[in-house]
Amino acid sequence: MRSHGRTASCAALEVAKIMVFDRVREEWPNFHEKIKAVNGELIQPNLAISPEDTQELLSEVSIIFHCAATVRFDEPLKHALLLNVMGTQQLLVLARQMQNLEAFIHVSTAFANCNQRHIEEVIYPPPVEPKKLFDLVEWMDESLIQEITPKLIGDWPNTYTFTKALTEYLIQQEKGNLNVAIIRPSIVGASWQEPFPGWIDNFNGTSGFLIAAGKGIIRTMKCNLDAVADIIPVDVAINLILAAGWYTAVHRPKSMLVYNCTTGGINPFCWGEMGKCLGPGDP
Repeated sequence: MRSHGRTASCAALEVAKIMVFDRVREEWPNFHEKIKAVNGELIQPNLAISPEDTQELLSEVSIIFHCAATVRFDEPLKHALLLNVMGTQQLLVLARQMQNLEAFIHVSTAFANCNQRHIEEVIYPPPVEPKKLFDLVEWMDESLIQEITPKLIGDWPNTYTFTKALTEYLIQQEKGNLNVAIIRPSIVGASWQEPFPGWIDNFNGTSGFLIAAGKGIIRTMKCNLDAVADIIPVDVAINLILAAGWYTAVHRPKSMLVYNCTTGGINPFCWGEMGKCLGPGDP
């Protein structure tokens, strides 16, 4: 979780107070006492985890849910590589040393391979080996990296989707004997059922747009009305992540499984339909 200047322990306690945990709080009022927060930083050597915390993680952790990433579309390439790809690489190094680890679940994005016409639940080879790209940005001036970024990312629309694709490939290459699964949610939106219909705690994805449209701040949006608005409720995405963690730990699949958590191919919902839902008149 992002601490925003607070200690990890303080941040965890604040998160435990939000309404998404109301039900568990009613059943186990002191559930927060079971939470042990650890300070760390993806872009620092050894994830900036203290030796004491590292030893505890190596002996106590049984499942890793790796959700940490930058989701900014305009993130400079070097920083996106450090956070999304190299941070994951460091976590894999740590995970391979864990004595009781049963599953490593990585949260990617359905748009990691958006340059493909049809996206299967497989890992696609990237246009460049991640290590070669690491070596390149290590010595190159930031302004030069910025200048050649469009050529480096090629068919990908931004550094976010590009580095997510690289990360998937890196996990496949460096997972070793770990039991790994990759989850690819599409656009994560407000909840379907839990903790209650419509719950959301941020303005990411379409949430900010829908809130602004609902308040009348945004009245028009230029878009392709026939394009699929592939929005998945946050509780559906979380339930899949948890279920994948259980399945991976219990059944130990021989090959790494990839789950596309999307609606577009089964129950498509277009932007034009969303416009009709938001109010009367033409979208």
